[in-house]
Amino acid sequence: RDVCAITPAQQQLPFHAAIAVMARRAALWLALLGRTASAANYVGGQCVVGVTSGDLFPDKCEYGTQFTQTVAADYSLLWEVAYYDSYKFVKNGKTGAVHALFQCGVDAPTDLPAYAADATLVSVPVTKVATTSTTYLPFIEMLGERRALKAFQSSFAWASSPCLRKMHRDGLIEAQADWVNPDLEALGIDVTFADSWGMTEHNAVELTDTSEEMPNAVLKTAEYVEYVGLYFNREKEASAAIAHMVENWLCTKAAVAGVVQDKAPVKVLWAQYNAGGNSWSPKCADGSEGGWSIASANTWYSEIIEAAGGILIVPDVAGDCESNPGTAWATPYLSTAQLLEVGADAAVMISPGPFPADQDISSLPAYGNGRVFDNQGPNGANDWFERRVVEPDAVLQDLAVAFYPAASELEGLSRKWLRDVVADE
Repeated sequence: RDVCAITPAQQQLPFHAAIAVMARRAALWLALLGRTASAANYVGGQCVVGVTSGDLFPDKCEYGTQFTQTVAADYSLLWEVAYYDSYKFVKNGKTGAVHALFQCGVDAPTDLPAYAADATLVSVPVTKVATTSTTYLPFIEMLGERRALKAFQSSFAWASSPCLRKMHRDGLIEAQADWVNPDLEALGIDVTFADSWGMTEHNAVELTDTSEEMPNAVLKTAEYVEYVGLYFNREKEASAAIAHMVENWLCTKAAVAGVVQDKAPVKVLWAQYNAGGNSWSPKCADGSEGGWSIASANTWYSEIIEAAGGILIVPDVAGDCESNPGTAWATPYLSTAQLLEVGADAAVMISPGPFPADQDISSLPAYGNGRVFDNQGPNGANDWFERRVVEPDAVLQDLAVAFYPAASELEGLSRKWLRDVVADE
């Protein structure tokens, strides 16, 4: 896999063989201007004024290669970036979409290679951005670019960040009102960070890895802070943020290994209840409504459960309930009776949603031992959906404490999101 270049001559990504010629042309053009570039990236809306000679992006991302020795030798991402003196090309490995990010104050690159013929040109650093999901809000805050957020294409009731909520109350961030989204084009939005559902938004940039694909799903997803950082020229800040997360992840994983040693991993039942009362509710064979989600292997939560010293129980039964039956959206669910059977050997149960008070699971050993948790803990469910993706190290610590509450190796750690259901925290 290719890496971020230190200089154009040191990198040539396979997806653009013709780019080396462009790099030499750009270097020659900048050299003719005769002035020296800055020792750091231009950030905070700064544009080049006269200083256009040399490398305008001295701070570069390491593109995940900094973790091949510590996380996995085959660690890889679903995006690529190539640096040149005054611009950088970013390619989405899934969709093939290319963005040409050029330094403000310098002309946009021309004579683009065939692979980038339809590239979206973006002047960087961007100063006005929008998002379609709360999941992307922490990326922006981590980079120190909170003030650049001008719009959110949903209700701000879902946001948990105190600072962003205040900015919204103060009229600094527009959001959905009466089911009407802000007009991003009218607001002059440079970039909208979106998922695949939001690609019709103005100047949308798709974040594909947040689908959390195995392997190393949780860390690769968190590393999207580096991707977002490219648009702000905040590679230095992004590198520091992901390095801190990975360090915490590896440290916690090592502590868990010290706890587990030769013990059998904790069996974990992972299920969320979908209540009845609407057209898409699970319908059960006995005529009732409501059911429990069925856990799957090779998912972000199976990966993080394993890292925390547990093993996910994957039900080998057909659900008695189904939502949206007869449609492409049909999804099987377990009845409560089936859940009790599947979870008979579980030491811990976790619901990644609010626990239903009207469902009796008291016969589960996990319940009798006070080891049933949901995501309504100290930081709240909104914060779970907003920050879980970008703080995998904190999620790992939550699970480790839930699995091994008495372990001295985990002393000092506390749960941020998981709530003890039995204790009615």
